[in-house]
Amino acid sequence: MPEVPELELVLASLVGGVVVLAADERIAFVNPAAEAMLERSGSALAGQPAEAIYEIVPWLEALVARLSTDPDASLRADGHIDTATGSGIDVVAVASVLRDRAGHADGTVLVLHDLGSRQWLHDHELSRKRLADLDGLVARVAHELNNPLAGIRGAAQLLGSKLADRPELATYGEMIVRQADRMSELIAVLMSLEAPQPEMEALNIHRVLNDVILLARSQAETGKVEIGTAFDPSLPEVRGNSAQLQQLFLNLLRNALAVCPEREGRITVTTKMENRFYVETGSERVRYILVEVVDNGHGLDEETRAHMFSPFYTRTAGGTGLGLAIAHNIATAHKGRIFAENGEGGGACLRVALPVAEAIGRGTRRVTRDV
Repeated sequence: MPEVPELELVLASLVGGVVVLAADERIAFVNPAAEAMLERSGSALAGQPAEAIYEIVPWLEALVARLSTDPDASLRADGHIDTATGSGIDVVAVASVLRDRAGHADGTVLVLHDLGSRQWLHDHELSRKRLADLDGLVARVAHELNNPLAGIRGAAQLLGSKLADRPELATYGEMIVRQADRMSELIAVLMSLEAPQPEMEALNIHRVLNDVILLARSQAETGKVEIGTAFDPSLPEVRGNSAQLQQLFLNLLRNALAVCPEREGRITVTTKMENRFYVETGSERVRYILVEVVDNGHGLDEETRAHMFSPFYTRTAGGTGLGLAIAHNIATAHKGRIFAENGEGGGACLRVALPVAEAIGRGTRRVTRDV
């Protein structure tokens, strides 16, 4: 018979948050997922009255109180937990009576499900499949266009040489060559949507971002847009491909620069740990870092949020609608995610979640600081 793992290790491996209140209504246990949601360490909360939880999540008190009138039920409530970042998380809480081996009530168990992380996994899989099909089709069409386009360009050059003594007609051949070159550049971008899996290595994300900001600096100075940073120097390395991540974040910065108001534009690039979720993959727990690109442009309407990562969708004059689609593909190839929302002070906030280079074994408890 296989060895039964310690219950505490089992609870520590759950994606859902678990809080155990003892019979005297003191906090007996908080697993790592709940620590992340509450932004408090288990060691700081252990032994504290239940009010220490209710101060963070007031609506949980009413849920636990309802349980006393119906101890045989599992009661559910939806609510919001405020976080230090200001965005907060939406959760579903389920409260049940904790019973001892004799069946007597011995406290309360609260299970917290982060709706954001659950929706993240669902949306990520649907989006990955939908865009993979679309990108494959676009790339195949691009391949088919490449050869006849080269023939058109060659014929236009030949025509131009034949009409060298008639400048008024030779101009048309030159125009055809220029337009063919422009289409060739577009096709090269389209074909990159079906790029092979990149080679990965451990990277310092701040080196990548500093290079990208330097590349975007001239465009920012032309539009009098200020680019600021708020980097967390303690972040671990990410698992990625330097060239592709540069392309990803350069596309995000160029997109932000295009929507910023001239002379009053501001872009802030922030890095931090993603504490709202992690992903279990076999024997590993994969953590993520977050890179946020926030602008002070006009923000995102519902249509833009729904389609902005699809190829050829653009609301910017002269845009190809491919920059964000390529950024999405790169994020997906890195087993990460890119998503967008409106910033708190207006403008758009694009977030990229990337896996850290070293995963944590499932049996290893995460070290947290007392808060």
